[in-house]
Amino acid sequence: MAENIPVPLLTPEAARVAQKILLGQEHALRYPTSFGAQEALALGQAAIDLMPEYESGYSVTITRERDGVRMFQWVADDKDERNLLFAEGKRQAALAAGHAGPWAQLEATITGDLDTIWSRVPDEVPACGAFPIRVGDDWVATIAVSGLHDGLDHEVILRALERTLKVEVQRWDAPVA
Repeated sequence: MAENIPVPLLTPEAARVAQKILLGQEHALRYPTSFGAQEALALGQAAIDLMPEYESGYSVTITRERDGVRMFQWVADDKDERNLLFAEGKRQAALAAGHAGPWAQLEATITGDLDTIWSRVPDEVPACGAFPIRVGDDWVATIAVSGLHDGLDHEVILRALERTLKVEVQRWDAPVA
């Protein structure tokens, strides 16, 4: 198991429900026509604006996937390079799974193979905190948040995307890291 990543107990059935909801979130939270520098700035700012509502700070990165360029990066005063390392690991896990950060964790819970998914940390961190930014069906960028616990990194991303896209999505109530 990965050092310092608390992984909650999750039943296979709760993981299946969370996966279904996650797919719905990914489908609903898409940009209709384009995602460029201005959209990255607006999304990053929306994520930063939420910070006073949480007990600690976090980092926010948005990476363009066609060339790996970091379009947006911000780190709260109480966070450091470690948070950027974990954000990148979450991004890599999302890219490997083809879905948002916790997908591999949910899949491993269903199959009963949780130990192996944590073996690549910090290179891949299959936890909440990375989300695909799609234009239509194309994954054009990834937003990653790191610094909170108990799935709150994912919640920050959802809330920021909901604000910028003016869409609301369903949440799961399963304990997902």
